[in-house]
Amino acid sequence: MSSAGQHVFDDKYLVRYLLGALPQEDAERLDELSISDGDFAWRLREIENDLVDAYVRSELDAETLAQFKSSYLASDRGRQKVAFAEGLRLFQAKTARANELSDRKPRWPWFSSQRTLLQLGMAALALSMFITAAFLFFDDIRVRREVKNAQVQHISIDQHTQELERQLDEQRAANAETARQLAQARKSAPNLNALKTLSLVLPPPTRGVSAIRAVTVHAGTDLVVMMLTLESSDYPRYRVTLKDPSSGKAVWTSPDLDPSPVGDKLGVSAGIPAELLKQQNYIAEVAGLPRENSPRVVGDYPFRVVLR
Repeated sequence: MSSAGQHVFDDKYLVRYLLGALPQEDAERLDELSISDGDFAWRLREIENDLVDAYVRSELDAETLAQFKSSYLASDRGRQKVAFAEGLRLFQAKTARANELSDRKPRWPWFSSQRTLLQLGMAALALSMFITAAFLFFDDIRVRREVKNAQVQHISIDQHTQELERQLDEQRAANAETARQLAQARKSAPNLNALKTLSLVLPPPTRGVSAIRAVTVHAGTDLVVMMLTLESSDYPRYRVTLKDPSSGKAVWTSPDLDPSPVGDKLGVSAGIPAELLKQQNYIAEVAGLPRENSPRVVGDYPFRVVLR
């Protein structure tokens, strides 16, 4: 139906469009062309005028006439164009009749003047009706454009609303899953109030020989909490490693710890599971954690575990 660079349509195809007999997809395509292509819009207007004139002159076939009455005359604009065409046809018929009568009568000056005035008046009326029809035509194009833009905006809003609803449903599902996992974690987490703990405070390590602090761990003890006093607080965080002095192997390592007050000094608190401890000597190695460099050992805290 179309050629490269321009739109070429058969007159009968355009008549079917004007009568609302085309498929919706084809009709929407011609709607867009009537707005975006000025040459096509003028050609469509000429075919529409010819169609209306054929109706006024009773020249339409039965099928086209039925479609014209059911579709074209269903709109106010269509009825106005038909009324204009009928008025113009009546005016032309009267003008032709008046000319015929004037040819039969003597051409007196005053009569000729009166006829000229009549013709000018009718011509002015016809021009006024033409201007009105043209206004209605372009106003109809404007209304079509506004309706199409409103439809596009409505579709965009619907899509955005559906996307928001989808995201909200996903967030609700995620919240429900988080709540379920939290409830499960609470059920499976140990009751800290029921833990049996043993507290131990170790002073900063001193030079020379000093007595090793003994810690008695009774059966049923769950946690041994050691408060290791620092000589100085030069690092933002610390880490405690429990070592077996006979082998030098690490038995347990704490997470990164923040220093906290211990009397007039600062210290770090480490909770060691009692089940890891045996009756022997241990060293609690404290390392400072610089912000950028590797950990640095700041002290070793020896102690002995006695099991009872």
